[in-house]
Amino acid sequence: MKSRSLGVIFIAAVIVPSILLAVLSIRSAGREEAWMEKQMAATLDAEVSHTAGLAGAEVGRVIDDLRTALDVPVGSDYGRILTRWKSATALVAVPFMLSPRYGILWPPPDARADDEQKRFLKENGSFLSDRIATTVLQNIAVRYQNEILAENSVAKDKESESGAPAATVPEGRAAAEAQAGAAVAPATRQKAIDSFAQSPSIQTRVYEEAREKGDQLNARIVEPMAMASQGQSLAADAAAAPGLGDEAAKPAPVPAPTAKKSAAPAKEQPSQFVLTSQLLSQIASQGDSGLIPRFIGEKLVFLFWERQKDGRIAGCEIAAGAFRDRIAGVLTSTWSPVRILTLLDENGAPLATPPDTAGRDWRRPFVAREIGESLPRWEAAAYLTRPDSIAAQARSSSLVIWIMVMILFVSVAGGGTMVLSSVYGEMKLVRQKATFVTNVSHELKTPLTSISLFVDLLRRKGPLPQSKKEQYLSLMASETERLTRLINNVLDFSRDRAARRYSMSTVDAREVTGQIVESQRVRLESRGFSVSLEPASAPAAPVRADSEALKQVLLNLLSNAEKYSAERKEIVVSVTREPEAVLITVNDRGIGIQEKDREKVFREFYRVDDSLSSGVQGTGLGLTIARRIARDHEGDITCAPRDGGGTSFVVRLPAAGRGEAPA
Repeated sequence: MKSRSLGVIFIAAVIVPSILLAVLSIRSAGREEAWMEKQMAATLDAEVSHTAGLAGAEVGRVIDDLRTALDVPVGSDYGRILTRWKSATALVAVPFMLSPRYGILWPPPDARADDEQKRFLKENGSFLSDRIATTVLQNIAVRYQNEILAENSVAKDKESESGAPAATVPEGRAAAEAQAGAAVAPATRQKAIDSFAQSPSIQTRVYEEAREKGDQLNARIVEPMAMASQGQSLAADAAAAPGLGDEAAKPAPVPAPTAKKSAAPAKEQPSQFVLTSQLLSQIASQGDSGLIPRFIGEKLVFLFWERQKDGRIAGCEIAAGAFRDRIAGVLTSTWSPVRILTLLDENGAPLATPPDTAGRDWRRPFVAREIGESLPRWEAAAYLTRPDSIAAQARSSSLVIWIMVMILFVSVAGGGTMVLSSVYGEMKLVRQKATFVTNVSHELKTPLTSISLFVDLLRRKGPLPQSKKEQYLSLMASETERLTRLINNVLDFSRDRAARRYSMSTVDAREVTGQIVESQRVRLESRGFSVSLEPASAPAAPVRADSEALKQVLLNLLSNAEKYSAERKEIVVSVTREPEAVLITVNDRGIGIQEKDREKVFREFYRVDDSLSSGVQGTGLGLTIARRIARDHEGDITCAPRDGGGTSFVVRLPAAGRGEAPA
């Protein structure tokens, strides 16, 4: 397989999947903050919804407490009874009594009324007399229960056709009751509210219906930072719905603090309540008692009423401080390391303020819920104790993901690269071995051919001059040595390194070098080489070595110099002694070795030009075996460029100890 094909497979199998995995992980890291915010919003929304439910239930208990304390028998002095009721109950601010036809029986509309009663009559007299209507809230699911229950009926009919069980509900009767103005049955009301909350498609259609009919949504006084689950599917519809946002969502009158905020929150999370106007008689026709919230200018007041047995209506304006304290009492824990939980009044002010919250924008909760019709624009709200906590956690999680992605990418890419390098190295080694076999065959064939040629010449009939015989025999001996050296190299390379045995002794490196040079001089000079040993005379250079192994090193270096010397055929061998080592240098005037190949030439099977057409024969093992032997002798072989061209191979061997004489 070609290396290019292997690279393509590596890219397709390792690099591309690694990049895709990294991209997916990075995208996941980018969405970490949104996911964490969604999880936190879901957790806090459940807590806020529970708190809103507790506040609504407390309103019901306030009504029950006021009803229990109020008893005005027929024919009694209701002025005295109402005054005593006020004294006995902290929730009563100004009591009142109405006739069956909504005439004001108390407070007295004359000089007997005190300033508080006069203020009360001025603010509420027209409404209590049933002359003007007041703005009240109605759950949008209750207002459009006919449409919601009808859609549920269609959905259940489809389920029945498909074989799914469908429960029978009295939608027709509920619709008739609503059209006739009758009170909505509690079960039907709850069914409509639950269906509205559970179905985004129903929510969208109900808000569209409200927009077409010109209904106004209650204006919210908060802008939640996280989308509550119920409002997520409605954001776009509420933002684009004329009559359901901005000015249309404001009741009249609107408190000044709320008016400054416009109706932007409705674009994020629309109100669940629509605004309607009703007379007191319409409100009283729907039950026997209740709580009526009324905006008086910028102030929200609460009126409690109860129908007496003879048709009269008794009630009171609820004391704001006592009422707020009762509602705030549902909060058992306003602060935790994660969140701040509180209730907001119609002006966005908290009923209970935890410590260390100075400067907090109460109109920007993390999640919030409207409490109900009885508490218009009151909200249960949760805030993050540390507003940047989610971002900080997301950054930490993203950092961990990034680190894991980088580790994974580096591991996969690094491991794949190592595998690719190993496979490529094995392929290269296979090619080198194949070339080695070819070169060995050619290398063995060359001396055998020469020997065969000279044998034929010697066997010819007819006398040959003695000089010719000696020349032929000398060449045959040289080719035999060459063949022997080649076979020894192959055998030495194939032999287990641990199985090598050296006969170590103290030998004179100069003497061994001189012997090898002289033994190769005739053959080299016959091929046009000039061979010299420098210096001509020098003291002994003893080393601890195996003399035969050292000879093999020198023969391999001389053979290498012979092969790679083309035009300038000059070989100079020198032996020098240093304090701690003996250096044997073989200098040639060959083609030279580039810097990038100076270490590679000592690798097995490596040749600068591995083709047979290069004109240089060899197995690629000579220098490998020479360095291996030198290192086995605790020395080494290096190569460097020679001044004037060519290469210098330096054999460095440890010098023998002083006093040791060569064997």
